[in-house]
Amino acid sequence: MEGLITLYSSFTAQSCNTSVDGWIACRGKLFLFSSDKLNWRSSRDVCVSKGADLVTITSQLEQDFLVSKIKETHWIGLNGLQTEGHWVCVNYQTLTETGVQFWFSRNPKQPNDGRTANCAALGNVKDHLDSWFDASCTKPKNFICEKLIN
Repeated sequence: MEGLITLYSSFTAQSCNTSVDGWIACRGKLFLFSSDKLNWRSSRDVCVSKGADLVTITSQLEQDFLVSKIKETHWIGLNGLQTEGHWVCVNYQTLTETGVQFWFSRNPKQPNDGRTANCAALGNVKDHLDSWFDASCTKPKNFICEKLIN
């Protein structure tokens, strides 16, 4: 882990692209962008097995960084599984607590809280990768894992 800390301290916020074993270091966090497509729960299981979790987006800077790295939709760590319409991050923060929301705001406005659309994805189609969309948790998608650099 010492190598990761040294590596992280050697670059600036603009160069958040240094990769170590597939993980990209940026602003005190490591990100892993999957090439596999899994449902939301299986995606989360993979992240947890790697000592991480699905990404919780907490700033415009982080959102912009993630968007710059994807070319198609990816699962993120946000869901409404417990209570319909009540979105909670995998770290148990509500969107009010995180202070950020990047839901797609044009038609169809998101989240539209369909009965089966209880998990959140970054991007929907190539033209709208910079927004969040609610989706069926059973649909296979790429995913983004996140963990802190310690």
